[in-house]
Amino acid sequence: MKYLKDHNYKVISIDKLVQYLKTKTDIPDKTVVITIDDGYKSTMKAFKILKKYNYPFTLFLYMEGVARFPAYLTKEQLDELKKYPKITFGNHSYKHLRFAKYPKDGNLKKYEQWIKEDTIKSEKRFKKLIGYKPKYYAFPYGEYNQIYIKVLKDLGYEALFTQDPCNVGSFINRYVVPRQPVVGHWGTLKHFENILKMEPLHLIYFEPSIGFLENNPPIIKYKLAEEEKIVRCETYVSELGWLRPKKINDLYINDNLPKLKRWKNRIGVKCWKEDKKIGTYFWMIINKN
Repeated sequence: MKYLKDHNYKVISIDKLVQYLKTKTDIPDKTVVITIDDGYKSTMKAFKILKKYNYPFTLFLYMEGVARFPAYLTKEQLDELKKYPKITFGNHSYKHLRFAKYPKDGNLKKYEQWIKEDTIKSEKRFKKLIGYKPKYYAFPYGEYNQIYIKVLKDLGYEALFTQDPCNVGSFINRYVVPRQPVVGHWGTLKHFENILKMEPLHLIYFEPSIGFLENNPPIIKYKLAEEEKIVRCETYVSELGWLRPKKINDLYINDNLPKLKRWKNRIGVKCWKEDKKIGTYFWMIINKN
């Protein structure tokens, strides 16, 4: 947080970010949004620092755990946080399960209802503890698919947040807003500096689409906005690492891939631009098998 202050980054609220995305307004350079997931008691350590810098932040709450399980925030701690005028609370589900997995029985209606019931249950407890209905939702484990997204949209959520490790541009779909994880081995100051310098990357087309994988092995294809500024690109698949794509006209292609075995993978694109800046974009695919 001291680094942000010393290097003139502007920390804005999640509401302000969502407004930028709704209106497709350019997000100013050196703009940061801070979010914390789960609601562990260690949040109070972060709160002390965030309050010192007078920074807005969002806390996504695991609703079964908070004010109930020993490792999580108590009701009294939640009440203390609620007094801070620059905090926003968001939903992080009730059960915090692997909701994005393809259902074993293939029953998508039943699957959809399962997600809906968990979300409604979480909202009831959220309203009881926080006092209002949440309008933002962070996917547990950062995992999502098209059905999951649709259920939450239908329930009225204004924006949904992933853990895809890339930065946000005004072109980003507000129902899959990426967030840079700063945790574990990604919690170093060097990593923090590096991700702050990353550029959002605008893909005007990509396949396979988000969520359940229709063909395995997949063929990865994508087109970039401002293609004339791109020097070269690489493609990433969690299971396979970084790959060099073929380029046919303005289309980047990775074919001849092996069959994917993991139940989930992130696909990523990293491009080097003429001005030597690096842009990235990631999305998630889910293996039906």
